[in-house]
Amino acid sequence: MRVTLGGFELRDFEKPGVATIGGETFFAIRKFPGGNRSIQFMGADYRPIAWSGFFIGQDAYQRMLKIGNMRTAGKPVQFTTDLLSFPVVIKEFYPDIKSERRIPFTITLERVLESSSSGKGPVDPVDRAAQAIAKSNSATPQAAKTYIVQTGDTLPKIAARTKGDPNKWEEILKDPRNRTALGNNPQTPPVGAVLYV
Repeated sequence: MRVTLGGFELRDFEKPGVATIGGETFFAIRKFPGGNRSIQFMGADYRPIAWSGFFIGQDAYQRMLKIGNMRTAGKPVQFTTDLLSFPVVIKEFYPDIKSERRIPFTITLERVLESSSSGKGPVDPVDRAAQAIAKSNSATPQAAKTYIVQTGDTLPKIAARTKGDPNKWEEILKDPRNRTALGNNPQTPPVGAVLYV
């Protein structure tokens, strides 16, 4: 069986003896009185692919370095066999250098389900949901805040109540919708006028 890791073809004693696939499925399960249940699918998690092998031959040390460099880069690489192909990261790689021509090792790969477009690593379903919520909130236009003028109000008093600073009264006055409501005398706004703050 042909096996490659990041385009690097593994030889006889370097290949896994078994392809470990499958894994767990995560659910959020809520039990209610009366026996009812709410079950939400939260995603799949694949078990790690792990094996032991040997680098053998004159180029054993160079081959070991190649896998070691893939691990330290921390980037997803393609794991391919005759039957399977999917992106993985090298979680663990432990070579035991006994000689330059015979190097035993153990390796553990983790499947990458989805990579983020920013290149900052995997995106899980929780991150994806949070990003969707943030995007929908930013796309929703904010409703304009209004204030109804009360007896004795001045623009500095309104600015203090609505903006936390009486010196921001000019921001209220600059809004063209407020100029119409304030009329000719903005220092004494008419009671009942609706101002956009």
